[in-house]
Amino acid sequence: MTWAITAVKIAAPYIAAGSQVIGAFQTLQAGRAQSEMYKLQAKQMQLKTARDRLQYEQQANMVFERVLMTNAAAAARGYAGGVQGLSGSAKLIQQRNEKVGGRDIEILQEGSRSAKSFGDVESAMLRSAADQAITGSYFDAIGKIGTAAYMYNQLAPGSSPSGTVSGGSGFAINYNDPFMGTGVKLPRYE
Repeated sequence: MTWAITAVKIAAPYIAAGSQVIGAFQTLQAGRAQSEMYKLQAKQMQLKTARDRLQYEQQANMVFERVLMTNAAAAARGYAGGVQGLSGSAKLIQQRNEKVGGRDIEILQEGSRSAKSFGDVESAMLRSAADQAITGSYFDAIGKIGTAAYMYNQLAPGSSPSGTVSGGSGFAINYNDPFMGTGVKLPRYE
């Protein structure tokens, strides 16, 4: 049974360090996946912005068509009534239609500009988040690899966490090990 404990004791630093290294690679993969998700969301935002701007443009075109139809109807009524269709009261109605329609078109154009600005800002934020996800995963992975090196250095046979190692047929590590007690002699592997 002591050979099993010895084997676990010998393998433990390698397993611990290996799990940290595997965790580092998983962190890098997760960072890349998160980055790709943010990039996709940025593209979706750009598409949504383009769609919103197109809707504003379509609404502005509908307002313009409505103004043209209303003005044509006012001119036709004027001519049908025996007056000039492009002067007098018919002209006043047309001017009023153009003023109201122009204001509506300006509001829609402002909505389109606002949608573009919002979409550009949101998209830039998502691209920045994608960059941060990659950068953060690199730093986290470096930290895990550093932890793996530290753990291996502290736990590996031949290392001296407490500063004392004795020679002989094996070596004694002077620290309290939960499995093997204090000052345990491990076989020397050369």
